[in-house]
Amino acid sequence: MNTPLRIGVLKLADSAPVIMGQQQGIFARHGLEIEIVVSPSWANIADGLAWNRLDAAVIFAPLAMMTALGRRGHDTGLRPLGRISRGGNTIMLRGANPVEGAWNAGSPGRQAFDLWAMTIGRKPRIAVVHMYSTHLLILRRFLKMIDVSMEDEIDLSVMPPTDMIQALAENAIDGGCVGPPWGIEAEQRGLAFRVGGSATVLPDHVEKIIVASGKLLSCDATGRRMSHALRDAIAFCQQPGHRADIARALAAPVADGGLTLPLAATEAILPGGDARECVTFAGGSLLPSDLDWIISDMTALGWVDNAEHQMLMRWIAPVPANPAPACARLL
Repeated sequence: MNTPLRIGVLKLADSAPVIMGQQQGIFARHGLEIEIVVSPSWANIADGLAWNRLDAAVIFAPLAMMTALGRRGHDTGLRPLGRISRGGNTIMLRGANPVEGAWNAGSPGRQAFDLWAMTIGRKPRIAVVHMYSTHLLILRRFLKMIDVSMEDEIDLSVMPPTDMIQALAENAIDGGCVGPPWGIEAEQRGLAFRVGGSATVLPDHVEKIIVASGKLLSCDATGRRMSHALRDAIAFCQQPGHRADIARALAAPVADGGLTLPLAATEAILPGGDARECVTFAGGSLLPSDLDWIISDMTALGWVDNAEHQMLMRWIAPVPANPAPACARLL
């Protein structure tokens, strides 16, 4: 009996290529048997990769790289297979926006922050989905743009993206930087307003990638099949004409192969939608230019040293073909 490849995802619209790859039979057409594992948090994804409970996962690059460096307490052969998405992160704040629209850089943004913070009455609590996330890096860059110190002027907390809606509703947090569709969902429900995000801070940045464990990469044929299947699944998700079908698939319960995402918000942020922070699906190999800003920010924050910086730049180098007996077990 064949062992399915286990791919980890979170309840995010970025996971659409994996969900649609399964539902549209794309993985099967490429000779792959897939089990999708819907994880509750990014920590679960990272641990699943580090401890071989997952063969691959949709993940943001900072956490993938830190996991590859052994920061989850275990060495791993984790390597990138390619890009999945660009952009889509939204910075949301609770309450009423003191100005019109997104906050501008410099003193106008600083003044807007001060007016908003006065209504909170204490240091604002802002959430990100993981410390090693593009969300934290985007939030840090945005706050720097408006002359606000992330270290001194906010209290930072970490929670899964699906928990932020309830936390906003209960005033447990005052805002957050979150991936699609949860930012637009907070806005549509009147829980928060958008002040910026990926499009404001770093348009078209690489957001989610797919990484594979050493187990999957030990079989070159399986890796190629996975890459080709994801190429076709991403091409399907890039078509605006498929937006409604994808949104319905993602809104379905997990038991039915979906992710239980909010339908209206999900449809708004998919390609062809009208949200201000839409997700863009982008395949192909990960390039050094995709990671330059991420690794530079990680180094500036002290997450990695100069030697690890160089190791991470080599991390995206193509994996040489190395078929192994494990192929028979994976195919």
